[in-house]
Amino acid sequence: MIREYMTALQRRFHITSERSAELQREARAACDTLHDTLSREQRKLLLRLIDAETSCRDEEKLDAFFSGYRLADGVHRELLTIPPYSYEDENERQAQEAFRREHGGED
Repeated sequence: MIREYMTALQRRFHITSERSAELQREARAACDTLHDTLSREQRKLLLRLIDAETSCRDEEKLDAFFSGYRLADGVHRELLTIPPYSYEDENERQAQEAFRREHGGED
């Protein structure tokens, strides 16, 4: 559920730089040129590669957004003098959650 929420936030606040858009156009043009020179089986392989690369990039963008959000939340909490944010406590909490998921909720 948190992943869907963060995905929605990332989509709402994501800004594409002009340089990023330019690089995307260049990559697409190179891909189209390569696509035209390949056999049918090679084109299928190229399309699978592009899909995998796109999925990987989307996940990395979301992970980076999530990390930035956590950082901003930690800074925000510190500025409001709410009990100070602790990366160690957060890492411990995440490790405990991962352990529970892997071991069926046992402690």
